[in-house]
Amino acid sequence: MSGYALSWMFSSAPSTPARATAVRGLLAACVLAAVPATARGNGAFPDSQTVLVPDDRPDEIVLVTNFGLVISEDGGTSWQWSCERDENAFGLFYQLGPPPRRRLFTAAAKGLAYTDDGSCGWAIAGGTLATQAVIDFFPSALDANRVLAIGIASATYAVFPSTDGGTTFGPALYTASNGDAITGVEISRSDPNTIYVAMNTSADTRPKLARSTDGGAHFTEHDLMTDLGAGLLRIVAVDPQDPATVWLRWLAPETQAIAVTRDGGQTASKPLPIAGTFTSFVRLPNGTLLVGAVIDSGTATALYRSHDGGATFDAVPNQPKIRGLVQRSGVVYAATDNFGDGYALGVSTDEGTSWRGIMAYDQIQAIVPCLRGNATCQATCNGLAGLGDMSPGMIWDVKVCSATPPLTGAGGSGGAAGSAGLSGSAGAAGVGGRGGSAGGSPAGAAGGTPRTGGCGGCGVAPGEPDTRAGVLFLLAMAALTLRRARRLTSARDAPTSDSWRSWRSCGSRRAMYLAPRTPRRPETAGWRRRRSCP
Repeated sequence: MSGYALSWMFSSAPSTPARATAVRGLLAACVLAAVPATARGNGAFPDSQTVLVPDDRPDEIVLVTNFGLVISEDGGTSWQWSCERDENAFGLFYQLGPPPRRRLFTAAAKGLAYTDDGSCGWAIAGGTLATQAVIDFFPSALDANRVLAIGIASATYAVFPSTDGGTTFGPALYTASNGDAITGVEISRSDPNTIYVAMNTSADTRPKLARSTDGGAHFTEHDLMTDLGAGLLRIVAVDPQDPATVWLRWLAPETQAIAVTRDGGQTASKPLPIAGTFTSFVRLPNGTLLVGAVIDSGTATALYRSHDGGATFDAVPNQPKIRGLVQRSGVVYAATDNFGDGYALGVSTDEGTSWRGIMAYDQIQAIVPCLRGNATCQATCNGLAGLGDMSPGMIWDVKVCSATPPLTGAGGSGGAAGSAGLSGSAGAAGVGGRGGSAGGSPAGAAGGTPRTGGCGGCGVAPGEPDTRAGVLFLLAMAALTLRRARRLTSARDAPTSDSWRSWRSCGSRRAMYLAPRTPRRPETAGWRRRRSCP
């Protein structure tokens, strides 16, 4: 997969352990405050963030939202939902690592979280990263064992390496100078020994880009103040064919720009400045660049396209509200505004000139099999079905919470992932469930039973009474409320699973609302909005 959901932190202050403690305390306060039957609260507006489309699983599509992962393993014919749990709560920057691990990562409130079974169970990275607040991370696009993560402790930023796929992290590979804040890290796809680290000085917002060409043993820092001016600097992507070309995002109080260095950070230019906020970026196999943005004080969306390697960009008219962009085999996928556009996930086969919606939230059919009995998922599902005083409104039918998922998954040589056991040898886990058992036909015909069990954190079996459901519902709804405030503070979107990543603005956190319990479209059901973004 190639593409970026471009994500950014609009505040240099990271999430810290103290902040996480405050969040937990606020959750408890929200639960206590919500006990009376008449209580009602504001929640995060359900919205899309980015898309994951792994190259080696052509039928798999994962839409990352602010209420969990929406997953299809049959090319978009059917959709299932995986909720957030304790380990991946408030998850940001979802990225997929390469085969054979195919590990899914997210920067969560507890640290760098990862799953090896398609979101059924999550674990938290250990080693040196366990004592750090995780700012960002980057899994190598070629080496499943190699992951870099940015941590901060005692006001010191550093880049930490992992050689076991992100399970544990070792001593710092790079430590920022006193007063410098690291904002991004990335490994070149075409030259894995080349690593870039973006940073800013806190005193004068001086943009810097550090580069290593020996795998992180030594770094050279380049000051880009003269070329770009004062502003926050973020890495968009290292060009997949040229390790000296890096696409950057530069942010100043009144403007933003897509910037680029073509000499490893020695010099830089700003080919695409706008008075607005960039939301997404993708490079197609033919070299075409697409950049999404919000302009006109957040009232209009824009898509810019370049056919000359980023030397010039042209505006493409009539665009949906794009939150994130990614491509697979030249087909572009966009995370969009479910309510404003009428679909949450769109696809384009003509470089963004036209779009076709392929999924809306009310097309989600069931909870993924391994989480159907999870009390937290059930509570959140009921809230999103419009039940409960703290419900943010109805985005799907309550039947979703108890439905049996359809058998899905494409078979093939080697037993590809799917919710049914597949033919061939035992398949690897897809997102949303365990791998299928070995099937009986070498051609890859589907067979077996839906995947079940094996979920870390699935505390309640299907059909088992759960006396905690009421409290868990309040916790889930309080979490939706709190994540809005948190993500406005560090308003970066979830990157995709390849070296080309994407960002989002705080657009999906732009609305606070009070709602009836059953509306599907806020525009027609009395949703009250107020602008919250800078």
